[in-house]
Amino acid sequence: MLKIAYHDIYKHSLPEGHRFPMIKYELLPEQLIYEGTCTLSHFFKPNIPEDKHVLRVHTEAYYQNLQNLTLDARATRKIGFPLSAALVKREIIIADGTIKASTYALQYGIAMNIAGGTHHAYSNRGEAFCMLNDQAIGAHYLLNKNLVKKY
Repeated sequence: MLKIAYHDIYKHSLPEGHRFPMIKYELLPEQLIYEGTCTLSHFFKPNIPEDKHVLRVHTEAYYQNLQNLTLDARATRKIGFPLSAALVKREIIIADGTIKASTYALQYGIAMNIAGGTHHAYSNRGEAFCMLNDQAIGAHYLLNKNLVKKY
């Protein structure tokens, strides 16, 4: 069965006229249900993962600055979003969605995260609308739990 990570927090509000199409995170699940591709039973709700999973990929200094909203203006500009506690929480929950989708993919052969794929984030900074690298966090989770092997 296809498992899909989705949380209402994915629908983060941005200032009017912002260039990032945030509405897609609201429309994607609606469309999948409307066209009959999925039902509500396909969706699961991620939560906040343990910090240790994020810290396997991101530096503690960067992660703390992100959580404390103390990134400098230049670092925030590179991310492309106005920094807020709600946005940071959203990014952390996205990471958990990818962690859980990764384990579901192993179990069911397929899974996804509606807001996943934030692969432009580096260990010590975010860029291009990506604050955390959920793909790397998911991969490190699987490696750490010995669910996959590194080649």
